[in-house]
Amino acid sequence: MKGHIHNLTISDYECSLYLPSEYYTSHKNYPVVYINGDSIEQDFMEDIEPHFGADYGEFILLGIQSKNWNEDFTPWPAKSLTKKGESFEGGALDYLNVLTNTIKPFMDEHYKTKPEPSNTALIGYSLGALVSLYALYNFGAFGKIGSLSGSLWYDDWVEFMNSHIPVNVSAKVYMSLGRGEEKSRNKRIAKVGSCTREAFNILEKQLSFKGNIILDWNEGGHFTKIPYRFKKALLWLMKDIHKFM
Repeated sequence: MKGHIHNLTISDYECSLYLPSEYYTSHKNYPVVYINGDSIEQDFMEDIEPHFGADYGEFILLGIQSKNWNEDFTPWPAKSLTKKGESFEGGALDYLNVLTNTIKPFMDEHYKTKPEPSNTALIGYSLGALVSLYALYNFGAFGKIGSLSGSLWYDDWVEFMNSHIPVNVSAKVYMSLGRGEEKSRNKRIAKVGSCTREAFNILEKQLSFKGNIILDWNEGGHFTKIPYRFKKALLWLMKDIHKFM
């Protein structure tokens, strides 16, 4: 890996930060990818870095560790998936307020970022994907959204999308799902395939340009090749970032 990974705390959230190899010597500003709930690992970046300058320009990544996925990444309260499981607390708006009004301004103030929405991505996996899409309907700060194997089975989620409009209708949205995910024995989770298809159709109509959204189908279930799915999302979302900044 040629770049640099640092650990830091922003507003009580533990974060991992990736800076490109020439960050400390160049005078460039960089796009930023914010990742809900996942840390930045060296192995992952070793797979991403060869694409810099070939498929997209370099960018900064910030992985934000959730204190409680069932709270931070759920838009409203819902019952648990199992009898012994924890219920969903619905604190996503509080989390996104911290992300948008504290974490992002901190990054823009202390690092060489390109702060405009077109250079700011928010992506996540599972519930982290759900909150990424939820951000699209509440904040205009993120012009690129990645929903990877999103928990779009979540109670009343499709109804919410149908009754709301994205704040930034010119955003790019990458959606993906494993082909085996809708085969779950849990009846609520088993709806994820139909819900994801419907969510895609809704967003395709709501966004200003149909080419700004894709639904990518992967082989396997919910936990299959997660780093590879992140890589595919970044390749699609960041491919129009200028190669020579």
